[in-house]
Amino acid sequence: MIKLISINAALLSLLFLVTSCGSESKSVDVCRCLIEPGNSDWNNENKEVCRDAISKEIGVANWEKVNMSDNPAISAKFDALAKRCADKKETTESKSDAIENKETKSNNDNSILIPNIGTSSGYIWESIDTKAQVYSTLAFDNAVFRNTVYLMNGKTNSEDFTRMLELSGHWNTVDTNNANGVISLNNVEVSWVFSEDYATLTNNKGAVYNRVKVK
Repeated sequence: MIKLISINAALLSLLFLVTSCGSESKSVDVCRCLIEPGNSDWNNENKEVCRDAISKEIGVANWEKVNMSDNPAISAKFDALAKRCADKKETTESKSDAIENKETKSNNDNSILIPNIGTSSGYIWESIDTKAQVYSTLAFDNAVFRNTVYLMNGKTNSEDFTRMLELSGHWNTVDTNNANGVISLNNVEVSWVFSEDYATLTNNKGAVYNRVKVK
């Protein structure tokens, strides 16, 4: 009797394993099912699972076999689903366009300051704190800035300095004498105020940098 129970238990376990594997369903984005072109590779690969997902969404066994003309309630559910997916697509595209336009505008706006402050190929900005023995450089390019900090080691020749820290990120023009940036490493915001003649700038911590022509 014990042997028979063991065999039955094994059979039940095997049956459960088989039925579990067979009932595993593949998840799919129902909106993509409606929006994706019908002849795409993705649509061909997910044809059946899309059919089931759409059917489940509007509460029928197989939406492809429903005569929408004779079933106004089901037709209304399908139309509502299609509209929801279309609105979702439009919202996503609008956000993408807004981000792209913002980035383009930022890059274009930087052209206001670039002719006056220069780029790293022509100018750098430097700050010397002899009391703290810290030497810092700042360089701007079209969309990127780099801030490097050195320990002076009691020396005056930059070749004898020790590099302590280098930070970089993206920056945007605020107006003809102000700019903002974000450090890529930690997303900390920074800002700079340029003098009227663009000979100096002051960062948001009060450090003053002088513009120096690169030889």
